[in-house]
Amino acid sequence: MNKTFSSFLTEATVSGGDTFRASTKIIDFLSKKMGQTYVNLDGQKYTNNSGSYFGFLFVSQTDNSAIRINWEGNKFHSINFWLDWDYTKDPSKEIFVKDAEPGKSSFAKLLPDIAAVLKDINSFDGDNEEEQAEDTETEDLDESLLTERKVEYEGQLYDNKSALVVKLYEDDKDLQEISNIVQLNKKYIKHILARYLYSKQGTVSEIATALGLTNQEVREAVGAEDNGDDTEIPHSEKIKVLRGAKETVVLTNSIKKGEEVLEKTEYADPDIVFDEIDSYVTMAAKELLPALLITGQGGIGKSYNVEKILDQYGKRHETWERVKGKSSAAAMYNTLWYNRNKIVVFDDCDSVLKDPDAINVLKGALDSSNFREISWATKGEGLVYTLDLDDNEEIAQRCQEWSQDHHGKEGIPNHFIFEGEVIFISNLKKAEIYKRDSALLTRCTCIDVVLSAQGVMKRIETVLPYIKVYKAMGARGSEGKDITDEEIKKEVFEFMNSDEFLKDPRVRGKDLNFRVFDQLYKLRVGLPDKWKKLAYSCGG
Repeated sequence: MNKTFSSFLTEATVSGGDTFRASTKIIDFLSKKMGQTYVNLDGQKYTNNSGSYFGFLFVSQTDNSAIRINWEGNKFHSINFWLDWDYTKDPSKEIFVKDAEPGKSSFAKLLPDIAAVLKDINSFDGDNEEEQAEDTETEDLDESLLTERKVEYEGQLYDNKSALVVKLYEDDKDLQEISNIVQLNKKYIKHILARYLYSKQGTVSEIATALGLTNQEVREAVGAEDNGDDTEIPHSEKIKVLRGAKETVVLTNSIKKGEEVLEKTEYADPDIVFDEIDSYVTMAAKELLPALLITGQGGIGKSYNVEKILDQYGKRHETWERVKGKSSAAAMYNTLWYNRNKIVVFDDCDSVLKDPDAINVLKGALDSSNFREISWATKGEGLVYTLDLDDNEEIAQRCQEWSQDHHGKEGIPNHFIFEGEVIFISNLKKAEIYKRDSALLTRCTCIDVVLSAQGVMKRIETVLPYIKVYKAMGARGSEGKDITDEEIKKEVFEFMNSDEFLKDPRVRGKDLNFRVFDQLYKLRVGLPDKWKKLAYSCGG
């Protein structure tokens, strides 16, 4: 490992360091060792069960594999590997290193072993389903089961199954025979024999050849140190390979801005308009419609149309209020109390539909009857008992008295009459909400917005001149490098709008939106020779 490379990795770990260039250096080295060419596609914010990270994604020009170098701030976190990559798949493997990170010589020395691990994974025969199933089944097997009991075979007692495996191997039994006799998976039998042969001074490569394992698998099985054999493994014990975790990729700022532009733009085709939404929201603004539920695909203008109409009839915070994003049942209840005489818009608050308490509050608010009682059944600190009152002025008076008796602490009534209007905007489909609680749909007017793929494409065509595409280059998901090219935009749009793409069965059921366009564009820029082949992985 040359001094320049090691020193550059050092710079990448300090505050404000260039993690993208450090990732590129790592990929350059791994590419050469693996005999592959990986090109940068994008930066990705993602979360999994261990936290939130940012990684730079590199995709192979030759096969479907991909590597992502992951960072936690400016600190190296891990390396993800996809054997068969697309936008919708979780990584196949995740590689961690112990007591080593970019900037330390120990990390630079580990890179050849990391490359060997990736090469071994990439050479795995994915068509051998039996072997793949074996690996999965035995991954979490407690090895103590191999050594804790004596076993008998042909009248002879052996200390444990491991001892019997070795005896059968010395008697020239093949792996399948041994597996049938000892009732162990062949993967574990190979690991037992690897340790046995290593104890007999066998080299890593000799053992790998004899047992049909990779060098890395032998190293893992025997925990080998550098003993001067033909395979150098001084740092392999510091590499940990785990199955890739299920993850969620978070939208970068550039995609969010693109979706906002798309949402706030009128349709090019005058026949594709939200006349129905406009009409019903106007009725709510005129206090003629107490409750409205708007469902359907996201990023096509539902929120924009609602707010545009409401702004024509009054100012936000004065006649109407919006709650956007994740909300709890208690927060929803409080919002309705404080805005009990206004129009309240709950936008993208689908998380409340998983909470029975929140659904009950929402049912009360979405009730189309003239008298809508909303109550909070759960006892809580600061709740004021008002169930015997049916007048909001009296309820407010009781809360004020309660506050005076409790040193000015604010009190919330456990019951009140909602006299405003509620508009609930959801990206869920009507059928999905029906499954969660069918009563929600029967209490109010419901509009299910479903645009055809052609309708969405007409909307994208309208904003095409204003679309910018950025390749994220920072761990904070900043806009990064502008890679917008008008000719490429046109090429990508024409393909996305073609029958070849729209009528392909792999596209059926997917929401087409700016995110898909952004992904297609980056595939076209990064992998011009195979972007159409990978196009059907976009979405999600």
